[in-house]
Amino acid sequence: MKKIIFVLTGLLFSLCASAQMTQIWGTVKSEGFNDKDITLYEIKDGETKEITKTNLAEDGSFGFMFNPAQEGFYAIGWSEFVRGKFPVYLKKGDKAEVAINNRIIDFIGKQSPENAVLYKWAKMTESIRYNSFHSMQQHTEFFPALAELATKAGIFKKTIQTKNAVFNESMRQIVGYDLDLYALNFLALPRGVFLKKEDLSPFYKTIVDPKKFNTDGVLGMLNGKRFLDLYGNFAMPGRVPINQKITVFNNDAIKGACILGDSQSIRGLNNYAAYQNFMDKYSKYFQSPYQKSTVEDLGLKLYNKETGPKPALNFTYPDQNGKMVSLTDFKGKVVVVDVWATWCAPCKQQIPYLKKMEEAFKGKDVVFMSVSVDYEKDKKAWLQMLKELDLHGVQLFASGWSKIAKDYAISSIPRFMVFDKNGNVVSVDAPRPSDPKLTEMVNKEL
Repeated sequence: MKKIIFVLTGLLFSLCASAQMTQIWGTVKSEGFNDKDITLYEIKDGETKEITKTNLAEDGSFGFMFNPAQEGFYAIGWSEFVRGKFPVYLKKGDKAEVAINNRIIDFIGKQSPENAVLYKWAKMTESIRYNSFHSMQQHTEFFPALAELATKAGIFKKTIQTKNAVFNESMRQIVGYDLDLYALNFLALPRGVFLKKEDLSPFYKTIVDPKKFNTDGVLGMLNGKRFLDLYGNFAMPGRVPINQKITVFNNDAIKGACILGDSQSIRGLNNYAAYQNFMDKYSKYFQSPYQKSTVEDLGLKLYNKETGPKPALNFTYPDQNGKMVSLTDFKGKVVVVDVWATWCAPCKQQIPYLKKMEEAFKGKDVVFMSVSVDYEKDKKAWLQMLKELDLHGVQLFASGWSKIAKDYAISSIPRFMVFDKNGNVVSVDAPRPSDPKLTEMVNKEL
């Protein structure tokens, strides 16, 4: 009987967990496309990044079940632009059934309020989207249809009144961005007729607006990056360097996305020195966690390719008083870094030897810096241990295995590192203080 209760409880828990998962399912029918699978994407910096892929069943059916990293716009479809992707708005526990027929998507049955609104917009723009992206329709037909849609869009935006204020704001922005995207993409495709500026419809005069990008909402939009590229080229035509092109945008995160998407800028980063110059020039624009992670990964890749003397990879963490302290703050001194944690017995065994070293180098150009990789929940224990063990030097808190661990490939502690007075690496895996070789290494750099 107990076994039956246990099994039933486990099954109930499993069913409850599944109910909290976000689900998308449906069917795919296509003519001329040899669809074998379909992909679920998240949207980062206006570009799609694959989450997972599933094969289509013989009848074209498919299904996804996942936990969204965050609420917002996702996409389902295929990597080939000619085949296309379709936006869906998802939050935890949402369920959406769709039917995809060639380049048209229909939402089936009861939908979330957000996807109900999104579907209305998809049906309103079905024709203009196809003619902008895929057909050879001429401007004599496209421009009147665009003007008519723009009028309807203004009315439609007023009807976006779900209980989800975040979605409402995002969707209203996307309605405007979509209109601009379709208008600009129409011009970008060769149609056998060269249009001069005076040939364009009045709608094109409304596209460039310095207040258009007061937020970075466009970065969460399907085809957002494509739109930004088209907008930048329309607002500032010709071969314009990226540092000038980004001036048409008034949002730093959008500027960052454009810089990271500029192949010429990235192609020129063939060594770590070039990367440092790039970051000196543009780092202020990389605002989102995704952008910061992207440039950090790029820098680490270039750094690891370097041979000979390497500059230290900088890190910045708070000390016990909350003051932010960086490795680069101590350029001009030899820096000995101890990466440790309060729970690490071998780390604590080295503390008496480390204290002796600190005393031996007192008054010399040597800084002893200890970086704790304790997690945030253990910060009080770290602060208490600093007092109990009377730890001196520079004491920093990294809140877990963060940047310093990633940059220096630290997977076990204690780890000791030594940096010279010029801020270059002497050793990122130095002897421990209990080994006289560490003292010799430091003396050599003085």
